[in-house]
Amino acid sequence: MLTLSGPVERAPQAPTADGGLRTLNAGEILFRQGEPRLHVYRVETGSVCLFTEREDGRQAVIEFAFPGDFVGLGYLDSHVSGAQAAMDCSLTCMPRAAVEPLLLKSPAGTSRLGAAIDREVAFLNEAQRQPVAEPLGRIAALFVTLARCNAYEGRDPTVITDSLTCGLVAGYLNMSVDELSHWLGELKNRDLVEACASGLRLKNLHEFERLADTVD
Repeated sequence: MLTLSGPVERAPQAPTADGGLRTLNAGEILFRQGEPRLHVYRVETGSVCLFTEREDGRQAVIEFAFPGDFVGLGYLDSHVSGAQAAMDCSLTCMPRAAVEPLLLKSPAGTSRLGAAIDREVAFLNEAQRQPVAEPLGRIAALFVTLARCNAYEGRDPTVITDSLTCGLVAGYLNMSVDELSHWLGELKNRDLVEACASGLRLKNLHEFERLADTVD
């Protein structure tokens, strides 16, 4: 089952040589908000969560990057968000100066870089004032995202692996471990989840997708 422990935040690895493959365990930090932005990473396997850090130390999730996506794009010299492995993953490390000009040569690359720059502008010029979604909707949105990543990589989409601790999931959802435990109990009471050998099983993906749609 998902264990009631704190975030799995191991000591950051030293930067991998340009072009090398870097591996992260679930919960490991790739980079933090405010750190120098020297490299761009392409996700090869797994998933990476991009987040901002609130004043109280909690994380506010921006989005998830999946295989083929680039992490660390932009033009500012420092990261405007942090990046943390949402599950075990591997990434190719590339020099920032070499990657971004190449991306501009393709429509898809231009779109990715443009989106990153838009985020930089948004983070620099306005604070996040979006209303907090209902807890079950936030949990459902995260579980649906992880389920889709599992399906993409050929794993059972209904199983949320126990490599994701409750503390890590709670951090993604901007809630305490006790709050997460309460809402997981509510999902169990609704017969939507059950414990399994490798973690937590989602019993009704369609219902999770419906709940996730309540998140703006």
